[in-house]
Amino acid sequence: MARTLQVDWAESAEELKQKYRAEKHPQRRERLFTFWHLRLGKQIREMAELTGTDERVIQRWVAWYRASGLPEVLRRVTGHGTVGAPAYLNAIQQKALVARVKLGDFRTVWDVVAWVEARWRIVYSYEGMRSVMKRNGCVLKVPRPQSEKANPQQQENWQKGG
Repeated sequence: MARTLQVDWAESAEELKQKYRAEKHPQRRERLFTFWHLRLGKQIREMAELTGTDERVIQRWVAWYRASGLPEVLRRVTGHGTVGAPAYLNAIQQKALVARVKLGDFRTVWDVVAWVEARWRIVYSYEGMRSVMKRNGCVLKVPRPQSEKANPQQQENWQKGG
C-alpha cells in the first residue's frame, strides 16, 4: 500500500483547478493538473499513469513545491525565458561573417573557423561555428567536383541530346 503524500499545500484544490484552467503553457498546465489531483488525494503513481509522466518527475515537482512553493514549480519549464551563454561574436561581427559567407569566400566550416580566429582572435570549434552559421542563416555553397579529364564541350553537347 502506498504512503499518503505529505505536503503542506498553500493552495486549495479549487485554486489549483482555476490556475490549471487559466494556464496556456503546456508544461505548466500539466504540472497544475497533477498538483490539483494530488491535492484532491490521488497518489503519485495514479497521476503518473493518468498523465503519462514518470513518477520520479512528479516526485521532483513535489520536492520543488516543498522547497519553494508553486511559483518555483511553474518557473522551471524548458525553453521559456531561458538564455544560453552569450555568443563569442558580437552583432557587428556576426553581420560581417554573414556578408563574407554570402560573397562565397569560404568553402568549408573550417575555413570560416580559421578566418574568425585570424580576424578577431576568437576560437570556435567546428560544431560551434556550424551552430553560429545556422543561427544566422548561412549556407556554404560548394561547387560540384569535376573531373580533370572532363571535356566541357562534350558534356554540353550530350546535355543537348547530341
